[in-house]
Amino acid sequence: MRLFFISILSITTLFLFSSFAKAKSPLDTSLQKEIKTVLQNNPELILEAFKGHEEKLYDLMQVGLEKKNKTKIRNRQKKQLDNPNIPLSMPNRPLWGNPNGDISIFAYSDFQSASCSKANKIIQELLKKDPKINYRYRHNPQGFHKMSRPAALYYEALARQDHQKAILFNSLLFANRSKINKDGLKELDTLVSKAGGNLPLLHRDIKSVRLFNLVDRDINEAKKFGFTASPVFVINGVTISGAAPLKEFKEVIQLIRDHMSK
Repeated sequence: MRLFFISILSITTLFLFSSFAKAKSPLDTSLQKEIKTVLQNNPELILEAFKGHEEKLYDLMQVGLEKKNKTKIRNRQKKQLDNPNIPLSMPNRPLWGNPNGDISIFAYSDFQSASCSKANKIIQELLKKDPKINYRYRHNPQGFHKMSRPAALYYEALARQDHQKAILFNSLLFANRSKINKDGLKELDTLVSKAGGNLPLLHRDIKSVRLFNLVDRDINEAKKFGFTASPVFVINGVTISGAAPLKEFKEVIQLIRDHMSK
């Protein structure tokens, strides 16, 4: 049974990648074609093969889509230069980097997502290398992560106490995704203490309708922009979807700066 599962998983991966490729793979034998037909006619096999590995499936699809649609994506981004998505800045919320910088990045993200955690590392690298960037975090928790919304509420409750502590807590949330998923609120409490937060005050504030509305506001804004997954980044109104590589962020930022200098 284990061998069968691994075989299905491997074949499914080949199927996903070959679906996005422009040219046929040398491995595209008649047997593989038959397997593809079976999977196309029985898509539930794909879901069964990736059960428990949904984030890996999402990443595979995201990479494939990015490769296939590179030109299309860049053309869309160029159009957004003149018709940008403009998030509400909300200056009373935490901000990373240079508040007077020429590049503003908004993340619509999920503290329990592996892709969001990966993308967050790229953002932090950008902030270190470019002193003219500022960054804001917004919530777009996905339904299949049970601890995403509690983590979002904890973050906002701590932000009411101190923005710098909330920024530290943000990084701790991403670094401890597995522990949070396993231990739930207990681990969130531990991380609040590590960030130097006032836990009794946070437990009181966490029940605030205002915090619930704040998280919902972010989710609704993401929906308004048409974002159906996390992470998505809005850079001066131009969007980047998924855990794109550092090179992609740099290219888009340069595209924006070139446009600003005209």
